[in-house]
Amino acid sequence: MNTTAITAQTSSRTPIYEEMVEKHGDVLAEVREVAEHSQQKVSQALDWSDLRRPRD
Repeated sequence: MNTTAITAQTSSRTPIYEEMVEKHGDVLAEVREVAEHSQQKVSQALDWSDLRRPRD
């Protein structure tokens, strides 16, 4: 996960957001992490470049 982006986002949070994070956890950060992981898995699943091997 890109910690630079997260740091930039955390610096602009509001007190209400901080209170919600305290009560419920940082749901948005968790969703971002799951989305990134899902994108990586989908990219791997759809990478069929191994199938284009030259014929002997």
